[in-house]
Amino acid sequence: MDTAFYAGLTTETDGAGAGAELQGTVRSAAACGGPWSADLQHGGPPSALLVRLAEQLAATAAGRFDLAAARIAAEFLAPVPVAPLEVAARVLRLARSAVLISAELAVDGRPCLQARVWLIAEAGTPVMPQPGAERGCQDKPAHPAALPDFGMDGFPYAEHLEWRTVSGRAREPGPAAVWVRARVPLLAGERPSTLQRLVLVADSASGVSSLLDWDDWSFANIDLDVHLMRQSQDDWLLMEAVSEVGPGIGLARSSLSDRAGLLGAGLQTLLIRSRRD
Repeated sequence: MDTAFYAGLTTETDGAGAGAELQGTVRSAAACGGPWSADLQHGGPPSALLVRLAEQLAATAAGRFDLAAARIAAEFLAPVPVAPLEVAARVLRLARSAVLISAELAVDGRPCLQARVWLIAEAGTPVMPQPGAERGCQDKPAHPAALPDFGMDGFPYAEHLEWRTVSGRAREPGPAAVWVRARVPLLAGERPSTLQRLVLVADSASGVSSLLDWDDWSFANIDLDVHLMRQSQDDWLLMEAVSEVGPGIGLARSSLSDRAGLLGAGLQTLLIRSRRD
């Protein structure tokens, strides 16, 4: 098992304020390998990496460290290989309360994944009750690790996460709810932010709730949108996922919670194709 999803991240920042830009390189570990090919990354790790880059640049550009990544809209322009990657990010908007960053991964100068990440300055707000704070926990063991294994395995990314069943089962059709936590960090020696942890997991919603046979069909997502409503220190995330299938296109939706209640939500557009053709 790898000790992290990525290693050797090196970056340089040019400019300041609204003109700040970041460039660098990173090495992908085998742990990033996805279900369709061990040589192609699952969407979770590279999307989470873009959040990490956006957080770094936003803090530098704004000169403050109270900015929380709250939303990512990622677009897969091409498969992301398990290989050395070029990373880049730039500021799109720099305001007192919010910063918008555009981040990108590329191979040999060809972009393969782009994202926009909103970061919002922390502020005092009323503490509201969290609806569904006990969702997925009623009448079940208090700790997710005590639940049965979900059965998500067979490819590197899945084996570097821990999956525990609330409802449903891996590779069985229909909605499912599963507790998930990463066995290794995104980058060695770093604790991922809340949005990084959500994004790492949220890209799995289409697999967790698949309606199609994995041997007969591919249903890779072409995008990933994740919205976050609050911060969390909980390593365990509860994903409640459902997929819908249309003529060649599909939609996967997920609700993401920790043991205190709702954290956010995810959406994926699925490109559905036969693997037998």
